Amino acid sequence: MLLQPEPPAAAKRTVEAFERQWRSYGGLKRIFGKEPRAMAANLHGARLSKHIDPAWYRGKRVLDAGCGHGRYLQAFRALGAEVVGLDIGRGPELASPALARALREDPGIAFVQGSVLEPPFRESAFDLVFSDGVIHHTPDAAAAYAALARLVKPGGALYVWVYPQEGALREAVFGLARALTTRLPGIAVRTLAFALAPLTIAVRSYSGTQFGRATWAECAQVVHDWIAPPLQTHHSYDEVCAWGERAGLTEFERLPIATGVTAWRPA
Repeated sequence: MLLQPEPPAAAKRTVEAFERQWRSYGGLKRIFGKEPRAMAANLHGARLSKHIDPAWYRGKRVLDAGCGHGRYLQAFRALGAEVVGLDIGRGPELASPALARALREDPGIAFVQGSVLEPPFRESAFDLVFSDGVIHHTPDAAAAYAALARLVKPGGALYVWVYPQEGALREAVFGLARALTTRLPGIAVRTLAFALAPLTIAVRSYSGTQFGRATWAECAQVVHDWIAPPLQTHHSYDEVCAWGERAGLTEFERLPIATGVTAWRPA
């Protein structure tokens, strides 16, 4: 692990929110509506890239930038990749004793505590940099994208998913709500997340987690993910592509999930 400088208050509370989330919900059977097998299916084909199938990973080096709960680390490893997880918090260690054990025992899986804004790796170090729902929780999503793009090898890819911009009414309502919830103490946010879990029947979540089809705790995890972290920005597909163009990436693949984009470093 790397020692980090003391972050600004909002960034520090964002880290604390996610550590609390994975400590509380990391052991659930499904996270964001998906079991580990379904998560692994996100790593090839239409959800990630038309150029990436399971066989592509053999012998590749992958960075999960903002690895959070850490389940993708084991999924990448099972596909034959050497994988490094980067996160500013201790999510993988807090979420699962089994994952913590794998991090100690499997030399093909590593975890580094550090920031996606200043990733502690040499340039062009990875065949794939994967960042799912992360950089919009930083103080500068565009700068985080640029920092991650520098880590992609020639012929390699950068996958990013960020929260999409929504209609003005939804943005205003949720913005006002989060102005309150992000200032609450941790135990109050966790309690509120459980109380609001049934609202996922009517309020769409990006993961598709819905009360009645998912457990109360699974829905509360999704609510907590939305209402707890102070840092959260929303972006458009064109905006993400512009970041990629400035970073020298090409061949932008628009993915089925909104504002999910895979771009390639020319070989």
